[in-house]
Amino acid sequence: MKRCWCGNEALEEYSSAYCTCRRCHTLVSKSEFDNLIYHIDDEENDLYGRNYWEKTMMEEAGLSSVDEIIDLYLRERAVYWLEYLLKYLPLHGKVAEVGCGLGQLAYLMKQLEFRQRAYELSPDICRYVRRELGIDIVSTPFEEAKEQYDAVLSFDVVEHILEPQAFIANCVRHLEDGGVLCIQTPCYDEELSYDEMCGRKPRFRNLLVEDQHIYLYSKASMRELLKAAGVEYIQFLPAFFGDDYDMFLVASRKPLRVNSDREIEEFLNGTPNGRLVKAMLAMSRENRNLTARFQTAEQNSTARMEQVETLTALLKTSEADRAARYEQILELTKLIKESEAGRAAEREQIEVLTKQLTESEADRAAGREQIGLLTRQLKKEKHIAHRNWNRK
Repeated sequence: MKRCWCGNEALEEYSSAYCTCRRCHTLVSKSEFDNLIYHIDDEENDLYGRNYWEKTMMEEAGLSSVDEIIDLYLRERAVYWLEYLLKYLPLHGKVAEVGCGLGQLAYLMKQLEFRQRAYELSPDICRYVRRELGIDIVSTPFEEAKEQYDAVLSFDVVEHILEPQAFIANCVRHLEDGGVLCIQTPCYDEELSYDEMCGRKPRFRNLLVEDQHIYLYSKASMRELLKAAGVEYIQFLPAFFGDDYDMFLVASRKPLRVNSDREIEEFLNGTPNGRLVKAMLAMSRENRNLTARFQTAEQNSTARMEQVETLTALLKTSEADRAARYEQILELTKLIKESEAGRAAEREQIEVLTKQLTESEADRAAGREQIGLLTRQLKKEKHIAHRNWNRK
């Protein structure tokens, strides 16, 4: 795409597949699109034909059949979304789901006797889902719808839309006064560069599908898109896939009304299949709590393992230091012993020299004494000789 949905053509490089719009903070695919992508003439080869679910989505989910996808989505994301929708949708209201996929959420809403209608592009998929789930599903373009609804739902759709302003405006146009618009779509964090995103929110890279996801919105750009359609009241909710991956919101042109727990309880208990759905909701909450506890335990386990590894490294360092100190002590002990041996040898040498000096001093004393004796004897002999000489 050469320009953003907001009209800005001065796009900046973001990644190999996307540019970023600094005006509204939206990511824009570099691929080119036209409205023909929404026309299904060939179910096998058109982008959103039957093959989209029978191949692309099956491979993405790692499943082997469309039925398995239905069951997976039904027990996970559909029941999750329903729990929040019960808080904000008019109970017993008339609801349209645009881009319903395989119809799991519409199926749950039918069980609760909402007046539901679902819209999907592929005629083959519509026939399959109508037969398997018994919901009201059509392949008619939503802009051709004549009815007004208490709520319009659009999950994982707006990122595929070439003209999002027209799409949102059409959704709003089909809302009753005070009706609710519900959206889930990937959430782009405009404060992070691509490299920062890869480091902090690596899961988002999975949503950079340039041949399908035309625009990826930040919360700021989604607010701007909704306000352009006259939708001022917006409430962001916890996203099923996490806020680092998706955004989930309800919005209206009038202040949002929140159904009380008592109203929801009475509504579920008063609907033939309501108690079964209530049990599903309870099991979904329990499963999320268990998953959260497991993830916390895993994080704690990982943290403890990292701590053990750190302590092990410190212990090894300490042991190495102890070994080095022990070797140093041995070396010093050896040097001390060598020094002591040297000192002992020096003491022995000093003792020998002292003895020799003592002996030398004794010899000198004896020599001096002998010299004195000889001197006295010589003097005596000289005296005798002198005396004898005088006598003559």
